[in-house]
Amino acid sequence: MRTRNLSSMTGVVAAALLVAACSDHSTTTQPAPPRAMDMTEQSTNARNGAPSGTTAGWLNGTTVTFFYHKPFFCAQPPSSDAPSGCEVGADGPDPRPGKIPVLYVMTPIGFRPDVSTLQCPVVGSCINHPSTLDLSRVFGAGAANVPLPAHSHIIDSALPESQADGGMAGWWSIEVIGVTDPAVWDQIVAGKSLATVRALQAAGTGITADIPSNAYLFFGVRQ
Repeated sequence: MRTRNLSSMTGVVAAALLVAACSDHSTTTQPAPPRAMDMTEQSTNARNGAPSGTTAGWLNGTTVTFFYHKPFFCAQPPSSDAPSGCEVGADGPDPRPGKIPVLYVMTPIGFRPDVSTLQCPVVGSCINHPSTLDLSRVFGAGAANVPLPAHSHIIDSALPESQADGGMAGWWSIEVIGVTDPAVWDQIVAGKSLATVRALQAAGTGITADIPSNAYLFFGVRQ
């Protein structure tokens, strides 16, 4: 498991992220994806009845395509009160042994950017993502079951050596980064890279630290 320091997360940022998650929940019309199964039930090489589909993602200044064909994975502990079993604010058991690459989920906080900049624009619905999250470790007991926020994705390597299935597709660990300033969001959209995000985090304005989760997505990267 990974460990992260969340001391930089403030109450104001937490409240704003909760608002962003719920602000347009009414737009969700698709059914929730199936809850990820425990490691004893889930093969890391089977589709497990999941649909296939794609989203965009950003990699080193370019837009790439993520191809999904397996359910998300959220195992406990930590305990989660969301139907998905997914928790933000704490790491959980990995879906396989070894190092797992990170997918950074870029989440607008307190504002709604242009939909063209959102790779998962529908709150509560994105291909093989959890539709709900337990945010109570960050926000308190009132945020134990909220819809998946609209967001975009950043990775820093297309084919990590540690990735499963011959390096072409595999599990990615989810870390959330909140963006509180529309001008900072615009810089991320223009930069399309983790290097841009790290520079903005170092500046310390309009963006949060990395927030761990127990969620994992399975996809391959197509450039």
